Amino acid sequence: MAKRKFGRSIKLVVIAMLTVGVTNVVGITLPVFAMSSSKADPRCQTTMTTTNQAGQHDQRHLVTGKHIDHVSNSTGFVQVFPNRRRQTFTGVGGALTDSAASVIQKSRPQTRRQILKAYFGAQGARYTNLRLTIGSADFSTFGYTYAKQAPPATFSLKADDVHVSPVLQQILRQTPNIQIMAAPWAPPKWTKVSHRRDGQNFLVNNALKRSAMPAYADYLVEYVDAQQRRGVAIKTLSLQNELQASSPWEAMTWTPDAAATFITHYLGPKLKARHPQTKIMVWDYVKSDATQPIMMGFNQWTQKFYAHRGVHQYVDSVGVHWYAASLNAQMSLGNLSGQPAWDDNFNNLDRFHRQQPLQQIIATEAAQEKGVWLNQWTPAARYGYDIINDFEHHVQGYLDWNLVLNGQGGPTHAAVNPCGAPINVLHAGTSKEQLVINPAYYVLKRVSRDVQPGAVSVASTTNRQLDHTAILQHDGSTRLLLENRSSQVRTVQAVIGHRAYKVRLTPHSFNSLRLPKQTAKNLKTPPITHTPTSLKRLSRFDNHWLTPIYRFLGLQD
Repeated sequence: MAKRKFGRSIKLVVIAMLTVGVTNVVGITLPVFAMSSSKADPRCQTTMTTTNQAGQHDQRHLVTGKHIDHVSNSTGFVQVFPNRRRQTFTGVGGALTDSAASVIQKSRPQTRRQILKAYFGAQGARYTNLRLTIGSADFSTFGYTYAKQAPPATFSLKADDVHVSPVLQQILRQTPNIQIMAAPWAPPKWTKVSHRRDGQNFLVNNALKRSAMPAYADYLVEYVDAQQRRGVAIKTLSLQNELQASSPWEAMTWTPDAAATFITHYLGPKLKARHPQTKIMVWDYVKSDATQPIMMGFNQWTQKFYAHRGVHQYVDSVGVHWYAASLNAQMSLGNLSGQPAWDDNFNNLDRFHRQQPLQQIIATEAAQEKGVWLNQWTPAARYGYDIINDFEHHVQGYLDWNLVLNGQGGPTHAAVNPCGAPINVLHAGTSKEQLVINPAYYVLKRVSRDVQPGAVSVASTTNRQLDHTAILQHDGSTRLLLENRSSQVRTVQAVIGHRAYKVRLTPHSFNSLRLPKQTAKNLKTPPITHTPTSLKRLSRFDNHWLTPIYRFLGLQD
């Protein structure tokens, strides 16, 4: 009898050992003996999604939380306060330029379907916003406008029918409620002082003729009319893309006084009468105060423009881009080093919000310049950095630039300016066709899924130098976006209420942690010494335009 019991015990031990071995393989922890198990509280389990430089994209990890009674500075933490609500988000999207549409149209049907599902499908990014160009832009395959004379007699969207309209209709069939904004790069040349659509340089007068203001207002309103007849609702009409830039491609400049006159006397009343649901956006340019010679920067232009009485009844937003402007030191040094330069003047967004708290701030354009950047992490890291910091400084929506580009970072018609895109199609329409989904796509996908229209930015704080932002979801849960720009693993506790979730951030990674709905009061946060702006800039070495110099000086890990 003793031998039988001993034999039975040996079998139980062997079974237990095998059980442990199997559970280690599949990554699930099971109790060896039922009597020693303890039922886990499902409210303390959640998931984190990671995209990183190592090639992990949309990788989900199980994270277990624990109850805590206090927050300590001895441990790295990010504390979220879901009851401290800030701006409401309008969503995320990209631009359907003529260049992007041409690549999509040229691609094989299967590739085309993959691209549209990746951006607009239920399992994809679920983009809710789209940007269109009114007439041709730098990323168009040919130059065009919609009227050779004053509309409406000669107005026609036939130029869009070459590439843009067919793809736009496919998108609308997939996402009928998508919010669309449209921006002109240049009006017809007969409306400009220079009689040229391209900007050339800042010495050329690239303004609109005063005498052409009524006709140009009709032109823009007719564009909204024509799109509406096609079932395309324009929610936002930008006055002008980069209205203080005289670019070598399509461009036009506006002074604050001229813009206010045009909007309050011509465009605004006509648009309100015909399309009251369509609002006007201004600026649509960099966050910096240093643009081009003799041109105004963000703070000066917006302050002078909004000082005009009457503009608020027609204008509800400003657009900002991530690029560094021509006179910004970042741009100059970036050009010398051959690296893209970007604008990190996020404090200007705070300043604008204090002055115009009812105006929306929308990030309307971002693209990694100076190359195609196929399968590279640098653009992905930069998107993460820009998005998180934008959201921490009152930005309510984020739009990328070209949805798709070819293997050369184009095509373009006005200038050679190869850029990165989240998705590239190499050798479109040929037997060598190849779809390349870059790491940047996965960052934008994650943000879009977490920032659907109506989601709300909420306060968070950290005792570590870590880019982070928190977004309250419709179901009461919170998404905490965390970017690790270091080449080292970083471990941090995400704290919400009385729960702490210990997360491991892999090197060069963008992470989204789901925090269940809070039921307890917030714990008191220990005093945190905020890093001066000068030191914060030093922390940006790993994706900065001076990276080669920093590495040479040994200032970067």
